[in-house]
Amino acid sequence: MADGSSVWVNWTVKINLRLRTIAGNVHIAESVECLIIPGSSGEFLLGNDLLLKLGIDVERQIDLLAVPLVADENEDEFDDAEEPTIGETAQHEEDVRAKILELVELAIADGFPREYKKELTRIALRFDLFRSRLGADPPAKVPPVRIRLKPGAKPYRCKARKYPPEVRRFMEDFNAKLVELGWVYENRESRWACPALPVRKGGGEFRQTADYKPMNTLVEAIVGIMPDLQTDLEAVKGANFFGLFDFIKGYWQIALAEEFQEMLS
Repeated sequence: MADGSSVWVNWTVKINLRLRTIAGNVHIAESVECLIIPGSSGEFLLGNDLLLKLGIDVERQIDLLAVPLVADENEDEFDDAEEPTIGETAQHEEDVRAKILELVELAIADGFPREYKKELTRIALRFDLFRSRLGADPPAKVPPVRIRLKPGAKPYRCKARKYPPEVRRFMEDFNAKLVELGWVYENRESRWACPALPVRKGGGEFRQTADYKPMNTLVEAIVGIMPDLQTDLEAVKGANFFGLFDFIKGYWQIALAEEFQEMLS
């Protein structure tokens, strides 16, 4: 048990669960095996295995509550140390082309049929989509994100924070690049401000993030559909090869409607 005590269990039962959350009801597709323990408590305890299936990592959340000004990459589940970038043959920068060819070799080493190497290389180099760094590419043709605040929500502004010199240099350089690309702008009169939270990556580099927990408490929850692992697996039934593609600095590529930009300062 959570308090370190032990309890003997003689019976188990499989039931279909529907959880009531702040964002609405969540139906768990598969039946869940539950332990029947002695006692008169009306509480229903969820195990870590079920919480992880729902995308809830309690230990991870506890770690984030105690995170220092500079987080550690080992605590960041979204590792982009080797971010797979997307890209007849288009014009590619030399480092991008070399990386694409390297990925082709890795695919073959992992079991991709060698007789299709030429075709795989042609497909991988056909479109100018891969990137190894941020660039002045055209924006995605999607509507900008809008924010819906709770009634009575008031602007939140954090206090100024101190960062180590190496972190300040990183933030100055990274933010200057975003300004140069026209993705962000400086607003010295913003009524809103959440603290920057640089995440230390492997190799001594940093990732720019922001601690939006105070802002999240002021935003109306959006009811979304929980991923159904069984349905996802059926969708790829019979497939032999899989690829992982990721957006480079994906968060900074999301367009935000102008009237809401101040809120995410």
